[in-house]
Amino acid sequence: MKNNNQLLFDKYKLIKSLGAGSSGDVFLVRHVSMDQDRALKKIPKDSAFSSSALSEARLLKSLEHPSVPRIYDFEEDESFYYIVEEYIDGETLDLYLLHQQLISPGLFFKICEQLCDVFIYLHSQTPVPVIYRDLKPEHIIVCQDQIKLIDFGASSYVSRTGNNFNHYGNTEFSAPESFTEDTITAVADIYSLGQLLQYILAFTPNNFSHKFQHIIQKATSNDPALRYPTVAELYHDLKDIKKINGQPHLIKKIAVLGSHRGCGTTHIAASITCELNALGYRAIFIDCAASGILRGDHDDLGIFSQKNGYFYYRNFQGIPDYNDGIQFDAPENAILIYDLGTDVCNEKIYDTDLILYICSGGFWHLNDIYHNHSFLQKMTTPLNVICNMCSKKEASDIAALLDCNVYHFPFDSSFFKNTAQKETLTLKLLDLKGGASPSERLKGYLRNSRLHHR
Repeated sequence: MKNNNQLLFDKYKLIKSLGAGSSGDVFLVRHVSMDQDRALKKIPKDSAFSSSALSEARLLKSLEHPSVPRIYDFEEDESFYYIVEEYIDGETLDLYLLHQQLISPGLFFKICEQLCDVFIYLHSQTPVPVIYRDLKPEHIIVCQDQIKLIDFGASSYVSRTGNNFNHYGNTEFSAPESFTEDTITAVADIYSLGQLLQYILAFTPNNFSHKFQHIIQKATSNDPALRYPTVAELYHDLKDIKKINGQPHLIKKIAVLGSHRGCGTTHIAASITCELNALGYRAIFIDCAASGILRGDHDDLGIFSQKNGYFYYRNFQGIPDYNDGIQFDAPENAILIYDLGTDVCNEKIYDTDLILYICSGGFWHLNDIYHNHSFLQKMTTPLNVICNMCSKKEASDIAALLDCNVYHFPFDSSFFKNTAQKETLTLKLLDLKGGASPSERLKGYLRNSRLHHR
């Protein structure tokens, strides 16, 4: 591997090893002039996998889709091939779902839409379609709000009349014909999509998943002739369920304000940001209180990735409160979560759609809780009170003091971790703003998350 003045092939700076793949070692490199991180695969020429790795790279080079990794460069020397491709920073779908415990219908539909879109693209390639053949959760990477389909080693071009190939796949998700002498066609991928949808549905509410059983049954028929003939038709049936299911109308700007220091304003603002992103909406945490979350309290662990001024980790996405000298254009349809600390006079309060007022127990804080609430009540912006780190008795006392409904934030060890209880509370808070009611599908959880006191 040519290394000239610490640059590989005169353009890439070696950052670190990313581990070993099936075909060779993988490194994180940075294209110096483009200032972009990329992945470099180093494949021994005498490896049994070198031929399939080169075939995969040629295939990916011919494709251009947001869910397909891009191939940027190819180099070689006497002993190795070097393939430079898009660096994908995320989690495999199986690990991502385990971290969530329960995902919303909105996030389920978002994953389905992207999967269907990429397979419609692959199957529409001319003069012959691309058959993926090895779909499974480990081959899907979740990167913020985009999924990536990786490992095209088993993919092949298939003529429209059908040809037999070396048969590849996995026993859990691949079609039965993948392990026989039958012809492999695009409907083999439809079988895999059906099995994958069934897998993801296990992480959705029980009274939601049954709506898809007719789709699963048709997609996973053992007889290829009885399956959906195209992914587009499967997607059409998914969209019909989505229309019936309905989606909430979401607010755009949320101010999170605490009654006193240490009541957990930053923790709850960051938690709601993570939950909204897990629900399939783009939410951005904005640190208006100089809380330190983006400057050291967590970043000293090296967990955040940074790009274009944003800080990323799992479902968290945040930015500092940039001053007027730095222009920040909020992405379309993004929900902005302002962590205002205890600054009840912050001007951003007047430009939000919802105020979340955070309180915590202790009789010595009751005066602060009452004083700030009295001020916020005079505003026209909808106001919800959340009791954090409180017993039910303390929450009842606060509700009686303020003479209003309060919500009880569940005990939470990490705002990065998504739980059913936090998702339920987030859905309920947003439903108060209006729109369709996804939380109606979670009534059992809602009764446990809300404390109604007068």
